Amino acid sequence: MSAVMSPQSPAATGTMTADFNTTTISVRARCNVCYEFDTKASNADLALPYVVSVNGVVQQAPDAKPRALTRANRQIKLSVEAGSRVALFLNSDVHPDFRRCPVYAVVVGDNDVLVRIKEQKGRIGHARAVAGTATTRPPSQPGGRPTDCYDSLLTGDIWMQISHKYTVEEVSTRMAADTPPAVAAAVRSIYSGLSQPRLVLNFPPSDSTAAQTLSVRFAEADNALANTTHCPLLTEVLPRTHPAAFAALLTEARNAGVTEMLVTSCWRPMLGSIVHRAGLGLDVTYIANATQRVNINRVGLTLPSTRRNENITDREKKLFDEYVAAKKRAAENGVESHKTERDKREGWNEERNKNEPALVRKLRDQLNENSSISQIFDPWYMAARTGDHTAYANEQRPGNEKTHADHMHLTVNEPKIL
Repeated sequence: MSAVMSPQSPAATGTMTADFNTTTISVRARCNVCYEFDTKASNADLALPYVVSVNGVVQQAPDAKPRALTRANRQIKLSVEAGSRVALFLNSDVHPDFRRCPVYAVVVGDNDVLVRIKEQKGRIGHARAVAGTATTRPPSQPGGRPTDCYDSLLTGDIWMQISHKYTVEEVSTRMAADTPPAVAAAVRSIYSGLSQPRLVLNFPPSDSTAAQTLSVRFAEADNALANTTHCPLLTEVLPRTHPAAFAALLTEARNAGVTEMLVTSCWRPMLGSIVHRAGLGLDVTYIANATQRVNINRVGLTLPSTRRNENITDREKKLFDEYVAAKKRAAENGVESHKTERDKREGWNEERNKNEPALVRKLRDQLNENSSISQIFDPWYMAARTGDHTAYANEQRPGNEKTHADHMHLTVNEPKIL
């Protein structure tokens, strides 16, 4: 006789078990980390390159290129697990072959983190690129997380830390393979240590050229002296400039027939755009050969006519003033005035080009065709992208044009930094 199960009876008795492998995962809270930069001391819009490291691993962008601060965004923001160690690589130290100096490192606790970094000029002493001691700010809204706030400096000494110092061993891999032997030897001497701020290059004769000597002088780095504890020109400033910049300049100076040259700005920590701070810029203020001596300077073009300059004729000054007046009328009055503006501009262009020193034009043309160079700015023309024939006349308008009214600047092409 079979037993009858009542509706209240359990479907089974005893205990059911299953044998599963289990893993215990500890999920940690995520915290927000923000680095905030104030570079108004030298350039509020400074396009500082950066990469972020979390627990020793660089957070690579999809295109593998470093990012940079912009005019609109002076912050680096990320979200990490509590307990993570976050640090930055900045300036030329973003290059994947360098990255020797992680800076402003913080270990994230249970709070969000804000690191405020303020640039400060002057000889501050041995300031270090560390986050320092935190103060804790309460949550800005109910249920929010407190924020650990750090205040840090960015000084000239710290700019030295985050600016790669090239060695003589790496020179050959940082300049063009077809660099002339005399130039390559001269460039190597810069990084092995010059005994004086001067180079003399002797080029032997060839089937197409006569023997030639090029004498190069380097001016003292005033900006580095004023903003670092110890930064000598020959052992600290020159070696922080990319070897390709020297190689390109010396090669094309020789090709242009230059026999004398003064280089006034190489690496510098706290002046102008990021280019010189990243070691990717050189400035030239004087060139000469057997027939011409040129001070690369046109300061005074936009000033009253009583200010004279050997590279600005009285006629050019008159035509330029007429062009500026016509441009102003065109902005106010419209179509017919625009034709007058174009005519006046062409008159000024013709007079300016007629009197431009041939040696300057030749050097610019040579540099423009050098694959190591990406930009050339000088008192006559501005080329933000070399080789694409978009150079425009320097009218000494406020900003980049006025800055380059008294020298020729070149930027070396290095996409792994800028």
